[in-house]
Amino acid sequence: MDLGLKDKVALVTGGSRGIGRAVCLALAAEGARVGVNYRQSLREAEGVAKEIREKHRGKALLLCGDVGREEDVAAMVGRLEKEFSRVDILVNNAATCPTVPAAECTREEWDRTFATNMTGAFLVSREGIRRWQAEKRPGAIVNIVSAAAYLGSTTGHLPYDASKGALVSFTIGLAREVARDGIRVNAVAPGMVRTEMVAQTWEKRKESYLSRIPLNRIAEPEEVARIVVFLASDAASYVTGTVVNVSGGMKMG
Repeated sequence: MDLGLKDKVALVTGGSRGIGRAVCLALAAEGARVGVNYRQSLREAEGVAKEIREKHRGKALLLCGDVGREEDVAAMVGRLEKEFSRVDILVNNAATCPTVPAAECTREEWDRTFATNMTGAFLVSREGIRRWQAEKRPGAIVNIVSAAAYLGSTTGHLPYDASKGALVSFTIGLAREVARDGIRVNAVAPGMVRTEMVAQTWEKRKESYLSRIPLNRIAEPEEVARIVVFLASDAASYVTGTVVNVSGGMKMG
């Protein structure tokens, strides 16, 4: 199936590791040009860009910036547009997940989590929408949410869970608003994925998690990335306002 992604331009926030890294590589494999955003992980981001160039013979642009800062987001999207002439796809993947009981969670931890996970997605999406509407061009946004948005957690991740729940509502509300402009907004809700973010938690509670996952295994980042790439592509041209459950059956219904 031709996904129609050749020469499209995509920005992937938090693209240096985990799901973001897998999404960058999967987009490049389909011929897209990729902006790899990172905040601190320069070495890892350089590795992603190198693999895009060497393995997929693709084009990648490193974009350092904090998605929670308005000026950083404007600069990143502007640089990507200047380098590749346009932006077609936005993947809001950047996230932080502090581990702290609700009673001990500080206002700073709460605000920082929402600034990255929710406000960041808004700021990046707004930059893309402004350009697409002004140019009367279609665009695609894919938000990475989480099964925890629906199920919550028992391991002290309330700020993360709540921010991802807000991102689900954001996805649906924004999709309704911009559909008439030909802009599609969808989301992917992974369960447990083998990334740096969950490595320690997974090893400590592996049996407990496996008992809740009908497919009886953890997901690989590439499995999530394939769904993201589909939603970003022309193959999903009639799909908007959808949250795809990629939790191995943990969240059914």
